[in-house]
Amino acid sequence: MKKSLFILLIISLLIIIACDRFEHKFEPVVIEENYVIDFFNSFADSISNFPANIPEILSFYNDDYNNNGVTKNDIENFYTGFTLVNTPISLEATIIDTTENHDIQWRLLATELSGTVFMDTLITDVLLPTTESFEFYGNQANMRNVVVELFTGQWCPNCPNAEEALHNLKMQYGSRFSYVEYHYYDDLESSFVTDLFSYYPNNGGLPFGIVNGNEHLLYSANSITEAQAEIESAITPLMVEPLSVVLTDLQTNLTDISLSGSVQIEIDSSIATDNLKLVAVLMDDFNDEYLNNHGEPHFNIALKRITVDISTLNLDDPVEFSITDLDVLPDWYMDTAAGLPEDLTLVIWVQKLDSSYDEGTCAAYNVIEVSL
Repeated sequence: MKKSLFILLIISLLIIIACDRFEHKFEPVVIEENYVIDFFNSFADSISNFPANIPEILSFYNDDYNNNGVTKNDIENFYTGFTLVNTPISLEATIIDTTENHDIQWRLLATELSGTVFMDTLITDVLLPTTESFEFYGNQANMRNVVVELFTGQWCPNCPNAEEALHNLKMQYGSRFSYVEYHYYDDLESSFVTDLFSYYPNNGGLPFGIVNGNEHLLYSANSITEAQAEIESAITPLMVEPLSVVLTDLQTNLTDISLSGSVQIEIDSSIATDNLKLVAVLMDDFNDEYLNNHGEPHFNIALKRITVDISTLNLDDPVEFSITDLDVLPDWYMDTAAGLPEDLTLVIWVQKLDSSYDEGTCAAYNVIEVSL
């Protein structure tokens, strides 16, 4: 009876977390590949010592783990369930694929003492970078993600504090948190930034940050610690709010001159759709040629930003978008001989954008990003 119940548990969990492919375009990890492999080898060693060390296996999972609704407690029940089988089970973990987005696909093989295969499946997960390594974090599906738009400048003395605070929070919260840098009146400025800066209410100074469109404004960053605490106190309550907009099945096609794609959008009936937009920002992940005021590299530099009016669209169909003129990006960015570099990321979110800013309604409801 226990074995039958456990098999049902396995089936239900694997339907949720097992998959034979990534949803987005696959690119191999280059910079952090060895660190990911080191992490997974440690995890695989722990798996091989099952069942004596289930707590050690669980230590590789973040406390806020959520993979399509599967929590860390579900993972504990999953591994514990193997001990309910009438015959001893040994486990083996093998890495299959990884991406620059820290998606990981791995194989879990369970065999009985006789050598008979009890279970053989592929699992798709997401890694979260930590100070020393990684943790399994899940795709955080059905969870509300948060975006911060930071207006910054190389000439600004306090802006590097805000920039590093955001980078630290990105490392801490992974796919739950996205941010973009809009450079204002410096070498890295893009053409759309001045109008966007004027749209949001501000005092004219930098750094200037917008959390989810209207939830919080950041006007100062006297230290990294202060800025990080201020931003974190604003984003964490938003992350636990009910999810009213779901973004899935993001597809992209990047050429030398354009980025086109589509995304499936589901909107809760409680959300008013008038002036509702899909916002798409193409950003450069890293630049160490043009440094900030503290002599440090920039991350997440916005290159292009478009909006698509979705207020009257039939959302039963995927929403299409296109970012054009990638051959006329700012001079600092383009290398006409080599074409577009590899460190590009697309960030998209849904936001209500009236013709004039309204703090009461100008909310960003959800955000996802993908490395290109």
